[in-house]
Amino acid sequence: METRLPVKEIMTRGVATIDIKRNVTELARKMLDIDVGSIIITDKNAPVGIVTERDIVKKIISKNLKPDDVSIKELMTSPLITIPGSEDVNDAMQKMVKMQIRRLPVVENSKLAGVVTDIDLIAISAEMGNIFSDLIDMHRERLVSMDVPPQILHGICEECGDLVDNLLSVNGKLLCESCRET
Repeated sequence: METRLPVKEIMTRGVATIDIKRNVTELARKMLDIDVGSIIITDKNAPVGIVTERDIVKKIISKNLKPDDVSIKELMTSPLITIPGSEDVNDAMQKMVKMQIRRLPVVENSKLAGVVTDIDLIAISAEMGNIFSDLIDMHRERLVSMDVPPQILHGICEECGDLVDNLLSVNGKLLCESCRET
């Protein structure tokens, strides 16, 4: 059974935005003031692009340009790659990897609802890993406490992590043939 987790459950709300008509100096000041590495660009309150610290370095600093000589429209990455809040976290991960992006704005009814970052996904993955570890421990305790047959046909070896068809319970651990021999 697969459990779905919508991105709206893990997204960061209250995303930094700035209107496309502002200038790059204002944009940079806002990023510094609120201590963020990216900012969503809006046009009439609709999200249309994103500017990251990397964009500033790549498109202004490395070319020795003055910030006010570049418009936000020239600086921003557009079109904005987004995802709806109802989409699954796994879909967000796949989209970010495929598009090689670290931030994925969440848009509902053409309005910015939040953003999912690579850090959000790492945090939820770590949390899920802890939950799986707890489930394995619970399973192990149940197997040890019950009168369980010594051989379990199909499962994951608790030593090497391989999925095998010949697990045996050895000292309270489910082991494959290779791990039992060592």
